[in-house]
Amino acid sequence: MEWEGPPKQGLYDPQNEHEACGVGFVVAIDGKRSHKIVRDAEVLAKRMEHRGACACDNDTGDGAGVLTAIPHQFYCAQLRDSHQIDLPPFGRYATGIFFLDKLHHQDIEAKFLVLAESLGLKVLCWRTVPTKNSSIGQVARNSEPYMRQVFVTGDIEDETQLSRQIFVLRKRASHELVVPGARFYICSLSLRTIVYKGLLTSNQLWEYFKDLSNPAFTTYLALVHTRFSTNTFPSWERAHPLRVLAHNGEINTLRGNVNLMKAREGVMKSDIFGDDLKKLYPVVEPNLSDSGSADCVLEFLAQAGGRSLPEAVMTMVPEAWQNDHTMHPDKRDYYQWASSAMEPWDGPALVSFTDGRYIGAILDRNGLRPSRFYVTSENILVMASEVGVYDVEPEKVVLKSRLKPGRMLLVDTVQKRMIQDVELKMEIARSRPHSEWLRDKITMEDIYKSLSPAENGSTVSNGESRPISGLSDKRLGLFGYTIESIHMLLLPMIQNKKEALGSMGNDAPLACLSRFQPLPYEYFKQLFAQVTNPPIDPFREKIVMSLLCPIGPAPNILQPGAEFVHRLFLPQPVLSLPDLDALKRTSYRGWKTQVLDCTYEASSGASGLVAALNAVCAAAESAARARCQLLVLSDRAAGPKRVPVSSLLALGAVHHHLIETRQRMKVGLIVETAEAREVHHMCVLLGYGADAICPYLAFELAFALRNDNILDPNLTDDDIYSAYQKAIETGLAKVMAKMGISTLQSYKSAQIFEAVGLSEEVIDKCFKGTQSRIGGVNFEILSNETLDRHAMTYGDCVDSLVLRNPGNYHWRAGGEKHVNDPTSIANLQEAALGNSKSAYDRFRESTLESVRACTLRGQLELVRLDEPIPISEVEPASEIVKRFATGAMSFGSISLEAHTTLAIAMNRIGGKSNTGEGGENADRYLNQDPDYSKRSAIKQVASGRFGVTASYLAHADDLQIKMAQGAKPGEGGELPGYKVTADIARTRCSVPGVGLISPPPHHDIYSIEDLAELIYDLKCANPKARISVKLVSEVGVGVVASGVAKGKAEHIVISGHDGGTGASSWTGIKSAGLPWELGVAETHQVLVLNDLRSRVVVQADGQIRTGFDVMVAALLGADEFGFSTAPLIALGCTMMRKCHLNTCPVGIATQDPVLRKKFAGKPEHVVNYLFMLAEEIRQHMAEVGVRRFQDLIGRTDLLKVRENNDNPKARLLNLSLILKNALHMRPGVNIIGGSKAQDFQLEKRLDNQLIEQCSGILDGTQAHADIKMKITNEDRAFTSTLSYRIAMEYGDDGLPDGKTVNISLTGSAGQSFCAFLSKGITVTLEGDANDYVGKGLSGGTVVIYPPRESPFESHLNVIVGNVCLYGATSGRAYFRGIASERFCVRNSGCTAVVEGVGDHACEYMTAGAALVLGLTGRNFAAGMSGGIAYVYDIDGSFKGKCNPEMVELLPLELEDDLKYVQKLLEEFVEYTGSLIAVELLKTWPEPAKKFVKVFPYEYQRALKQMALKQPAAQKGDTNGHQNGVLDIEETVKDVEFEKKNLEKILDKTRGFMKYGRETALYRSAESRLRDWEEIYAAGAVRRSVRVQAARCMDCGVPFCQSAHGCPLGNLIPKWNDLIYRADWAQALAQLLQTNNFPEFTGRVCPAPCEGACVLAISEPAVTIKNIECAIIDHAFEAGWLKPEVPPHRNGHTVAVVGSGPAGLACAHQLNKAGYTVTVFERNDRAGGLLQYGIPTMKLSKEVVARRIKLMQAEGIVFKCNVDVGKDISANELASEYDALVLCLGATWPRDLPLKGRQLNGIHYAMEFLETWQKKQAGSTHPHMKDNPELNAKDKDVLIIGGGDTGCDCIATSLRQGAKTITTFEILPEPKKTRGLDNPWPQWPRVFRVDYGHEEVKVKFGNDPRRFSTLTKEFLDDGEGNVCGVLAVEVEWSRGAGGRWDMREVAGSQREYRADLVLLAMGFLGPERYVANQLDLPLDARSNIETLKSDIYKTNAKNVFAAGDCRRGQSLVVWAISEGRQAARSVDIFLSGRSSLPGPGGVIHEN
Repeated sequence: MEWEGPPKQGLYDPQNEHEACGVGFVVAIDGKRSHKIVRDAEVLAKRMEHRGACACDNDTGDGAGVLTAIPHQFYCAQLRDSHQIDLPPFGRYATGIFFLDKLHHQDIEAKFLVLAESLGLKVLCWRTVPTKNSSIGQVARNSEPYMRQVFVTGDIEDETQLSRQIFVLRKRASHELVVPGARFYICSLSLRTIVYKGLLTSNQLWEYFKDLSNPAFTTYLALVHTRFSTNTFPSWERAHPLRVLAHNGEINTLRGNVNLMKAREGVMKSDIFGDDLKKLYPVVEPNLSDSGSADCVLEFLAQAGGRSLPEAVMTMVPEAWQNDHTMHPDKRDYYQWASSAMEPWDGPALVSFTDGRYIGAILDRNGLRPSRFYVTSENILVMASEVGVYDVEPEKVVLKSRLKPGRMLLVDTVQKRMIQDVELKMEIARSRPHSEWLRDKITMEDIYKSLSPAENGSTVSNGESRPISGLSDKRLGLFGYTIESIHMLLLPMIQNKKEALGSMGNDAPLACLSRFQPLPYEYFKQLFAQVTNPPIDPFREKIVMSLLCPIGPAPNILQPGAEFVHRLFLPQPVLSLPDLDALKRTSYRGWKTQVLDCTYEASSGASGLVAALNAVCAAAESAARARCQLLVLSDRAAGPKRVPVSSLLALGAVHHHLIETRQRMKVGLIVETAEAREVHHMCVLLGYGADAICPYLAFELAFALRNDNILDPNLTDDDIYSAYQKAIETGLAKVMAKMGISTLQSYKSAQIFEAVGLSEEVIDKCFKGTQSRIGGVNFEILSNETLDRHAMTYGDCVDSLVLRNPGNYHWRAGGEKHVNDPTSIANLQEAALGNSKSAYDRFRESTLESVRACTLRGQLELVRLDEPIPISEVEPASEIVKRFATGAMSFGSISLEAHTTLAIAMNRIGGKSNTGEGGENADRYLNQDPDYSKRSAIKQVASGRFGVTASYLAHADDLQIKMAQGAKPGEGGELPGYKVTADIARTRCSVPGVGLISPPPHHDIYSIEDLAELIYDLKCANPKARISVKLVSEVGVGVVASGVAKGKAEHIVISGHDGGTGASSWTGIKSAGLPWELGVAETHQVLVLNDLRSRVVVQADGQIRTGFDVMVAALLGADEFGFSTAPLIALGCTMMRKCHLNTCPVGIATQDPVLRKKFAGKPEHVVNYLFMLAEEIRQHMAEVGVRRFQDLIGRTDLLKVRENNDNPKARLLNLSLILKNALHMRPGVNIIGGSKAQDFQLEKRLDNQLIEQCSGILDGTQAHADIKMKITNEDRAFTSTLSYRIAMEYGDDGLPDGKTVNISLTGSAGQSFCAFLSKGITVTLEGDANDYVGKGLSGGTVVIYPPRESPFESHLNVIVGNVCLYGATSGRAYFRGIASERFCVRNSGCTAVVEGVGDHACEYMTAGAALVLGLTGRNFAAGMSGGIAYVYDIDGSFKGKCNPEMVELLPLELEDDLKYVQKLLEEFVEYTGSLIAVELLKTWPEPAKKFVKVFPYEYQRALKQMALKQPAAQKGDTNGHQNGVLDIEETVKDVEFEKKNLEKILDKTRGFMKYGRETALYRSAESRLRDWEEIYAAGAVRRSVRVQAARCMDCGVPFCQSAHGCPLGNLIPKWNDLIYRADWAQALAQLLQTNNFPEFTGRVCPAPCEGACVLAISEPAVTIKNIECAIIDHAFEAGWLKPEVPPHRNGHTVAVVGSGPAGLACAHQLNKAGYTVTVFERNDRAGGLLQYGIPTMKLSKEVVARRIKLMQAEGIVFKCNVDVGKDISANELASEYDALVLCLGATWPRDLPLKGRQLNGIHYAMEFLETWQKKQAGSTHPHMKDNPELNAKDKDVLIIGGGDTGCDCIATSLRQGAKTITTFEILPEPKKTRGLDNPWPQWPRVFRVDYGHEEVKVKFGNDPRRFSTLTKEFLDDGEGNVCGVLAVEVEWSRGAGGRWDMREVAGSQREYRADLVLLAMGFLGPERYVANQLDLPLDARSNIETLKSDIYKTNAKNVFAAGDCRRGQSLVVWAISEGRQAARSVDIFLSGRSSLPGPGGVIHEN
């Protein structure tokens, strides 16, 4: 219908709409009627016009209205004329306006008449409301209702009774008369009040309703409201005032409030209404806004709940009573009593309410809305969001005040008085015996006392106690615990009582794409506040936060009484094991507890889950009906036979089932769960209805870890409970606060989540009402994933030594994919460094693979043309790159070097770089060389306001308001003091060494109209800049964006949840925010739907890497693109994820001067990357057939869902909503972003007159200007534009000395008065001002005092609004009067004097001074780290109101302080004439005794250090904990850490900087070359092993286990950490999880892991291989390695041919899986290459024999001296055994067919090594007889070829006693360091001295190697023996196409003596006779060819190949890896599935 807004479509959903508003009322306190009140209300409304908004046609308002008393005389006269009716007296009839349509109105009026008569009421008449629609907007006119006014009366004497019947009539009419297609809405129906409202602006309202302009229309009260909605859709109905309230703000807990109100219908009873009560249900009518819902409940409580209107309001919007020690006990008791029946409707709100008798207002508990009121001598009270909205002579104003947080203002027009908060609430608090009733409340103490002592001691659960077995506990795997979740989340919670920090954002797959069985919690993303309401700071403002909750049966809210408190009060929701046990067994007060089993039979398979859920729901319902008070949902029964139902699914299903059956309020739901353990898990459980949670497995694991000494063994059980509870409390508070919710009671059941990737069936059953917009996994998949975990836990997992760790946080080889994987990082760096197109193509390819595994965009692909258009026709790259911007990374979070490099790069390409929130020094934006310009075009204005000065703003192209950050939306941040260097302090206008806190965004951007104000302020402060707002993707972000566009933003950034961060808790990084794909698509769709798309440019941001990502973002609707992580990677970032520790090893995310020197990035690296990216985009554009980039935007038809998606979960996603074309939703709309200018009406500014009058000052012709003016509240941001002009002329210095501007004003100033005021300007205002006075003050002086003729005392009256001097950097302010809330917040340099302040004054202050000459509010100095405040403590109450965490309170005694305060007082008198100051000065310094000096501890320390002229000591030099691991809330010193600091323990955090690499890895060359013993210095290595392990940095992306590093994916960082902690047993388990034979690899592997070690970028790498060797050798010595015979054999047999490392590994793995394995070896001993190919001194043969012996003991059969293919046919083996695995090695050596090759004395190297090994071993192999040993004794030995084999030949011949040794290498001598063509992490091609080279040098004095030498001919001694060679030098150069060409150097030919020549030139592949027998094809490299689908399977039926015979000559580690994976392949082939580990040791379902 035309009167309804658009329906749900695409990603737009009307239920996400928000609104905010200006509100005010005028009331005659004595109840006298007059028409003047209507006219005053009109002026008030019009003056707040700027707080409302207009639709896209600019003349349709969002809604305006007025509620007045019924104008009785006026209606009497009207009806006498028109209907010849006499109305009954006022109060005996009801009237109200209905919105109907002409077609159906008669029908509805007739039905209304019938309904009224059935209730004993009589309709007197209907009147058509006279209106005039000529002036209203087109949109409004199209949807204008037919307005009818009804008059109803009844023969009921009692007015209360009549009022109640009228209420029933309205309520039932709203339920029963709604017909589809007919318009029906009742604005109000009341005996006392009438509402006129519509889709109007506040100017149009008064002309549109003709009644309002009639002088006969009189009233004694008028409540007006202007709406600012986030959309432009018509809604007459949603305008305010509602029936009893007008609301400015947002209710964040709405969903829970509404759900619980519905649930209460099950327990509500009423004496008044009896059985008819049900006809009033639902109490909350469907499809209402948050205000509408609150209005329904408030009206219901007042009519049916036995409460007066003010008490009903107090019930719904209570004060923050839980932590307020200044509150009267009676009042606190009242609030606790009331909270037992109803949770708060929480959120930032100013609620005005009236029932015609009372009119009042209440402010939310945190005071985040402005509310100012005047009382005049004529007995009129005016309340409004601003002052200056009511004209009255100053001498008539007797009081100017404000509403304080949580306080109420009330006028009773019957008693004819204004009732102040204290009196009003005490009266209500004492109206019943609440305190007495409260004694009946139940606590845990009562429960414990009620149990008999015998019962009390046992904490046995369900009568069975399990042995707790620590990390080997089977249940851990079943419930999805991983090593990471234990070490990164659980342990820190218990050790530090808070959540651990992470950094660099989240790049792991969404749960709906993960292949590793995520828990259901992971599908939920926390919602957070942005724009429409503010988050709270849970640490600095914890005074308003509370986790106290009553649980158990809820009372009947309609009958106030003692029963309200018959509930169990829990101070926080986490129960310990004894708590839960007590609750299970209690019978206190007759309570019963029922335990519901949430498990099902494993045999019932995937369908078991839904059946189990149904069973649990049915059991819960019957328990509730059977009068049980507590239900415990328990998964304790899970085990080998029973599978657990996820606690979350069980809880959600039960909670919603009980709400639907109206049983929910009768019981408390407790969750006994092994699954939940993290903060996010608790949040989701609480959000879906849990009353309490006992995470028993987390506790039991902690006890076990304590017993294993992993946790401090001195911790008691209670210590563990309380530490864990504290951590959860802190985390919970943070999550609630980011949504702006302050009490857990309101958060519970509020479902403040969006689901990503859950199907409708799951949502409907378990999470009703939760948005899940892309569909996704169903019960079957959820069930299968649980069954997979169950199978992996209790199935036959034979090779699971450690808990599975797929790498959800840090990348792991073989685990979860991450967008930033080592391959992509390496490729990108190579591409950027060398501008290499081929490396970029590899980067594209590897990134696309990750993007497909991790992101939504990866599930899409482009719709390509068959024939692309010519690329020459596509827009050039130089244009495309102008759409690029770098992300907001502040100088402070990254180093100055990294920050400036990004700026230079972006300026070169014409893109934009972003300052981040840390400010920018003027020397970076003034006078820059264009090629090296360090100016950031985008200057950010965040909640910290660091360095935001007039000049900073003036020198920007974009000014970006940071509403939220992708990695941690809704949270603030902090730069700890030791990171604040002098440079940073200067840039941020602060003091070095003083910590800088950025609050959550809740100061001047805490609602949509406040954001609109800041946008206006910034536009005034730089009219040329584009104003941008940064949002984070979440459900409804499109609606928020359209609100922001209506607030006149010109640019909107949509950040994804995966953005980077310097530091945040893991909960924030992982669990908040959504992918930008959803955010960008929704934003584009909703902006188009609202026709606002042309007004704003949209930017996408978050893990954007490649041209494909940019294409998807553009096609979904983005114009511009932000890059943060990718440019940092191009500059050298390796994704260490250590930004929060200040230890970035590449000098990017650190302020450490030592580390900053390691920064090697250059602007050209970023330029190279972005241009290659743009070229890729051009290629895509050609393929889709689009020439201009602008034409891509919004073209969703060029995207389609990816075909052939191999991820079954991804195939269930429904992306159609994302792909909906916005132009189909509203055709014909202009969608060119920014093509339509926003109209700021700057031409109307008062500043224009000001600038004209100051022209002489600006052009230098005049030195002084004195200006007088009048100002009104509509003149906002006064002087900001003048300051802009001054800043452009003079920079930050302001006007030069000798130039001044003095401005004198009278009136009430508008918001942001004197914002960013420059030095040299003094503004004096006689009058008062609104919010944000002196915001960002930049050197100017502001003076405000009351009008001289005002009769009141200034120090008792409010003179300025909220948030004054926010972020002021310098200047002075003198306010004679009280300042409202949050005065001087984030002051960093101005001096302020004031006569009193509200709550939260001096919050986050870092410098400057504040002098307060009067009372303060609560929470003074919270988060104040610098500056000084002096407070005149008149009544001694200040100490109780000050937040003592960061400040010391001192007496005012020091001479300097006394003089300073005296000077301020004198200035204050001079400027304002303050009487208080005059009084104080009379006897100064005597009154100083009453002053308190507030002095922050950090500031004291910083001042001392500055006095000593010493730089701030770098904390944490001796202990890892201190190094920057400061969480946001932790600026208070931690004594424990300080103690540990003294112990000088090993420092793992900075070990890589402190400790050098151990160099003595070998025994000394002199001694070792004399023997055949192993060359290693095992003792030295073992002694320093912990120090060496401390050098490992535990990288977030460990390259050591990447494709460039260890092929086995060894868990190197993990075992290094365990060795550092001296936990050798766990280290061994981690090592053996990936490597069967560390004793081999630790000796002979060349350690590619060390080449790829991140430390190796700038330092010697970590000594990985020696630590590996030490672990395994220690294990053998300690006797830990015993034969493990498989418990049962599976009857299959496998033959393995070859017993080299691949064969051994394959046999070892298959044996574990229960196969009968036989290994065939052609030599006389097993071991292959290990036995005879590697010399004894490198690998002792005892080591090999020891392993073979162990394997034989485990049941593996070795058959030696059998040459398969000769002694026995390979075909026979293949038919005899179930499978045959060929591990033949690559044993066919490469020859050198030159002249003389046939001579004696020329041998293959392997032949030489092998015969000698055999001789040493005393081999009896028949082969030995034919081949006499080769000996180098006394010979001239020449080795041709290098590598390990060459070196082994050198060392062997040396020990045999060779005369000379020479080696030829054809390649040139490598450089000492890496070349440009060999970037890290590739294997470093550098000059190395191996053990053999060193020995030759010691013995012969020279290195044996000759580089660039080519052998030409072998020389004959004449007897057929070789006697030398002829060789020549060669030169290498790059030829065409980049190939290396070799040429011989003329005249360099010479002879070399040699009588033993060894050829060590590698191998060509396997010997062929086995392959030939089996008819196996060979590949191009002569290796055995295997299938593409299974790379170990050959084309023969049951034949497999692995190792060098399959992949070519390689390393031992590769061979082991091949053997392991071939075994898995055989297992799957023979058994259908495998539980053997895949790559990286990770076990996963196939």
